[in-house]
Amino acid sequence: MRSPKKTTHCLQFFAIFIMCLLPSQARLETTYDLVIRDGRVIDPASDFDGIRSLGISRGTIQTIDEGPLQGRVVIDARGKIVTAGFIDLHSHAQTQLGQKYQVLDGVTTSLELEAGAYPVAAVGNQIADRPLINFGASASYAAMRSKVLTNSDNPYLFFDGRPFSFEDPGFTTPLDAQQIERVMRHVHLGLDQGGLGIGLLLDYMSDAVTTAELEALFTVAAERKAPLFIHIRRGMAGDPRGLMEVIDLAKKTGAPIHICHLSASAMGGIEEFLRLFHTAIEDGVDISAESYPYNAGSTSIGAAVFDRDWQQIFGITYADVQLAESGKYFDRQRWDKLRVENPAATIIHHYGNEDWTQLAVKAPGMMIGSDAMPVFSESVKSHPRGMGTFSRVLTEYVRKNKLLSLPEALAKMSYLPAARLALIAPQFKNKGRIQTGADADIVIFDANIIADQATYTAPYQGPKGISWVLVNGKIVVQDGAVVEAVYPGRIIIGAGSHPSY
Repeated sequence: MRSPKKTTHCLQFFAIFIMCLLPSQARLETTYDLVIRDGRVIDPASDFDGIRSLGISRGTIQTIDEGPLQGRVVIDARGKIVTAGFIDLHSHAQTQLGQKYQVLDGVTTSLELEAGAYPVAAVGNQIADRPLINFGASASYAAMRSKVLTNSDNPYLFFDGRPFSFEDPGFTTPLDAQQIERVMRHVHLGLDQGGLGIGLLLDYMSDAVTTAELEALFTVAAERKAPLFIHIRRGMAGDPRGLMEVIDLAKKTGAPIHICHLSASAMGGIEEFLRLFHTAIEDGVDISAESYPYNAGSTSIGAAVFDRDWQQIFGITYADVQLAESGKYFDRQRWDKLRVENPAATIIHHYGNEDWTQLAVKAPGMMIGSDAMPVFSESVKSHPRGMGTFSRVLTEYVRKNKLLSLPEALAKMSYLPAARLALIAPQFKNKGRIQTGADADIVIFDANIIADQATYTAPYQGPKGISWVLVNGKIVVQDGAVVEAVYPGRIIIGAGSHPSY
């Protein structure tokens, strides 16, 4: 007769044996909504890089496994990169067409943070109830100034398709002490509405905003722990004083700041701008920055910078500026005429240099943001950065020039933006990652063939090599094409949102 002790040991051994089998059996018995099978998974948050399968249900990553997984839908990702969807924290392309081209470029979250919206929910006006990808906005400081000065209740979204002018009082008129106090109340309201920080187009209102007003704004930002997304003031080409101004105010007040399109503001001063940026980090300033991988900028021909000595500021002439709609270059007569007749017309100004662009893109901590322009119709041309920014980084600076490793580039396009925004919006703790429990915002691409195809003369071309894109667990791009009638995008709001909004 077997002793009770031996029987107990046998039972324990059998139980352990069964437990070892259970994970494999559980994999076979669990059927996920969607499985991505055998891709090269790169998690930019943890530096994980290996062949794995993902099980996705209810919009989140449920498991990451080396073994086989069962799914109602299965994507064969062999030979392809599987990584977190790209987070564009500088996009004015909050339109149906804009979202279409951004998602083809691997973007799963597109945010209007430099200019913002006010009310913040106005960011959804053009997307309505059909968002392809996630979206959100900062609270627009220009709109708040305009409201105080004009008492207008019109919602504001930068370039939202309505007639627009930088002659609006919000951009041109100084505030007195009482008005500054009123506009600060609107800043609080914008953050209460769920603004993802504060959008500050400072260069567009250079003559209107005083140091006292800026200090009041930075103080509120510090109090609310709300990042300021800043288009810094421009001086002559390469002048760093605009960057120094906001760094000094951040030091004084403790406000978190983000520098929009740093290389486009720095131009030939890029080395000094980067030195100031990294010194500020070492000094404890809560600062971040982003750049885009193009050597030309784009804005409205009516922008305030063109009221100044813009040829000296940018180091260019009329012959270096294109009308986006036609691709034609300017002379002085055509320039002066269009500024009067259509100040909202989009122009592309070629003032960059590839060496400057590369210095910015490869800088430690530098994020990638597109500064995508708003697009409403393919009959009107636009800057190609709204169609190819992220694929261009992977093409030019990873595969061709080897300026960045693939994991480094992916972190700049997903994890770093998510980490920057996590304090103002906790939803970002589950984005920019390929981890169990993370949102299933995923891009799948072939690193050997990915290539941006959008050009200045033919911008409306999606990249090649991006096969699949998932947003909140739903397939929105399949075999490089947008899936019809699937709109899984969601608005993302800040942690300061008040229940009444």
